[in-house]
Order: sequence, then C-alpha cells, then structure tokens
Amino acid sequence: MDKIDWKKLGYRKSTVALVINKNNKILVINKQNHQRKEWDFPGGGIDNGEKANETILRELREELGSNKFEIKKVGKEIDKYKWPKDYVIHRLEKDGKTYIGQERIRFLVIFLGKSKEIKIDEHEIKKYRWVKIKDLKKYLVFPGYFEKIQKVLEEFGINE
Repeated sequence: MDKIDWKKLGYRKSTVALVINKNNKILVINKQNHQRKEWDFPGGGIDNGEKANETILRELREELGSNKFEIKKVGKEIDKYKWPKDYVIHRLEKDGKTYIGQERIRFLVIFLGKSKEIKIDEHEIKKYRWVKIKDLKKYLVFPGYFEKIQKVLEEFGINE
C-alpha cells in the first residue's frame, strides 16, 4: 500500500448499546471480523443525516432482527479510540477508504422481547450470548475495554 497520510484519517462516528434483558443479563456479540474470544456490544456507524438514537435502534434491528428495544440512557462521554494500524490498512485495501478509529456514543438499552426473537445477521455476527454482568471481564478482552465498560455501567446505575 502506498504511503498513508495518517493525519488525514478521521474518526468514524458510531454508536454502541449495552443491552440488558429482564433477567438483568447483558448482551454480548462475537462479530464476524473478531476472533472467537473477542466479544463486543451491538452498534454501528451513524449515517449522514441520522441522529445517534435513530442509528442505535436501526443497528439493533439490522444486527439482531428485532425491534423490541427501548433506549433508557445515553452515556455522557464519547468512547474515542484508535484502531490497530494493520486493521486500518486492511480496511483501506478492502474498501478504498477508512478511518483511524471510532468515536462511539454509548446507550443503555432494554430488550423487551424474548431471546428466541433475536435473529442475528450472520454477515455481521457469528453468535450472541446473554451474560451475567459480573462475568463481563471474561468476554471484554480488548486492552482496557472492560475497565471502560465498568465506568459506563456505574454511570448507567447497573449493578451485578
């Protein structure tokens, strides 16, 4: 790949949802582009002209095949981070454009349906799992991610 002007790459505007069910379990997903033990939360990029709350509900509907979600809270801080350089290069080679990282708006969302109503988009997600909040550390393996999410859960008033 020719020289990349890293300073010109911006941050992707995005959303992410911490989805809680009626049993106080939280939804984690294993994305297609992640390794087997790398879990995250659902969400995605904000389209032009779209509001963040519209984005998160659209992404949940697209990724999880249900519209039984209700936004309860929006995080005060934006989660801004850089992607690994090899991932940026891969996206640039694949799509011809990319970003240096993401700025994610975090939402607390309640799932009002039943687990059997979730039908994942297998192009984006390998599998999903409802986990106890106290077990999140086993799933959030990216460096510093679990600690970030602990603070968000505290902000949202979510306890084990």
